[in-house]
Amino acid sequence: MRKQDAVPPVFGDGPEVQNEEELAAWLAQQQRAVMLPFTVWRTPPRVGAVGVHDAPPPKTCRLDDMALGVPLAERLRHLFDDASPCHLWLAGRFASDDTFLVRAVHEPVTPSPALRARSVRGPECLAIRALTPMHCARGSARCERCAEAALRPSSLALLDLCPYGDRARPTTKTTRDGRAVWCAYDVLRTFASEAEATEFARRHGITDVT
Repeated sequence: MRKQDAVPPVFGDGPEVQNEEELAAWLAQQQRAVMLPFTVWRTPPRVGAVGVHDAPPPKTCRLDDMALGVPLAERLRHLFDDASPCHLWLAGRFASDDTFLVRAVHEPVTPSPALRARSVRGPECLAIRALTPMHCARGSARCERCAEAALRPSSLALLDLCPYGDRARPTTKTTRDGRAVWCAYDVLRTFASEAEATEFARRHGITDVT
């Protein structure tokens, strides 16, 4: 019953998993759970590697599924039948001995040339805003396609105010330590209605809602 009532965390993008040095440095800084694309083999059991692989790479890790209500092998059978290897997203943390402590099993990995790690975003990094559609970060005053997009109806969106990486992004006004500041953001999802956005904010403890 407690699992049914649990609120799933919100994840935001981190570095590309193909950049091993950047990924290792990023993982060392994480204080919360991360979500990573894994390749998992059936034999030997509970052995995987970060990324999408056809054959086991030089560096693999042990997958500890003790925290799962249903063993990892059963989850794999449900998602992939008898196929091996299996490519899927796993959430959890790395232990000091390169064991990944699996806390949740997510969907299969969709092939992409730039898969990114993900990390949990707390309420302090989340906001909900009514956004006017935009084409790029330059805005409607400097971009003709942004001006055209601005004529379309606005939508309610969940924003990541702690986006990873240094690149051009739109900004939104928020409050930090009693002061008004402008924060860059990524859009994590949109909502179909105000009621849906309000309920999401309540369940996740998000107070920065406009």
